[in-house]
Amino acid sequence: MAKTIAAIGECMIEIRSGGQGASDPRGRRGTADGTFPAQIAYGGDSLNFAVYMARLGIPINYATALGDDPLSDWMLAQWRAEGLGCGLVRREAGGAPGLYLIDVDAAGERSFRYWRQNSPASRLLDDPQQARQLFAQLAGHEWLYLTGISLAICAPPSRARLFDFLAAHRAAGGKIAFDSNFRPQLWPNRQQAASACERLHRLADLALSTLDDERQLFGDASQRDAANRLRTWGVPEIVLKNGAAGCVISTGTHLLAVSPPKPATIIDTTAAGDSFNAAYLAARLQGRSARDAAIQGNQLACQVIQHPGAIIPASA
Repeated sequence: MAKTIAAIGECMIEIRSGGQGASDPRGRRGTADGTFPAQIAYGGDSLNFAVYMARLGIPINYATALGDDPLSDWMLAQWRAEGLGCGLVRREAGGAPGLYLIDVDAAGERSFRYWRQNSPASRLLDDPQQARQLFAQLAGHEWLYLTGISLAICAPPSRARLFDFLAAHRAAGGKIAFDSNFRPQLWPNRQQAASACERLHRLADLALSTLDDERQLFGDASQRDAANRLRTWGVPEIVLKNGAAGCVISTGTHLLAVSPPKPATIIDTTAAGDSFNAAYLAARLQGRSARDAAIQGNQLACQVIQHPGAIIPASA
């Protein structure tokens, strides 16, 4: 099996409101009431992960669907320039990507508003024949990376197809990394989200989740509780992120805590977890220990939160 990785999910147009870290077209800082026009970029948890993996030198393909509009053309060109493999990106006639607005408060914490209904990515697996073709292409990858959003945007029949494929991929020796990344507004209810995330966790070789997501989904009181539950589900390697409090790692029966560096300033926490995941898995694929991988993950996340938006300048 090829030593490659593919991420599956959705990328959208990103619009940043004129709050902390935003700027007008002449580069001036925005105000809290959004006076200045926001800049347009792109982002999405699985795409953010893929970009940072590529920047860290890990070959990666991105599986999604875009439209045939100018914004989709622009996004695809940007991904190729970043070094992403785009052979698994399907183009849909008449389609257009979804978009999201980031609001960032004075502490750099972000909230999202989405306009993504009927986006091409949400229909990626709807057609059984097209889904089989994509699964045949994905089957050649050693690692597959998915998130709770990858699951949430699928209609239930498409999600069932995805689970069947992932089970077969795992049985054939493929590996799966999963971040539960819970967005309540994307699910009919918490119970359906928890059921889907549990099923994916039970197929995962690596869990890269955030304590707050696990707490909302499963009621865990602590990182230890979440790690114990994931161990009982058979996840062999577990990383639980907890923002400024750092992360804990479990590769057996013991937990190892790894503290993050303190950033000089926090502009925008968007993609902090996605970038951590990329740096962590990149380090593990390069043969580094789980502890060293977590240190690398914390270092990259610390850089990301000091810049606005999901994808920071490559020079940073």
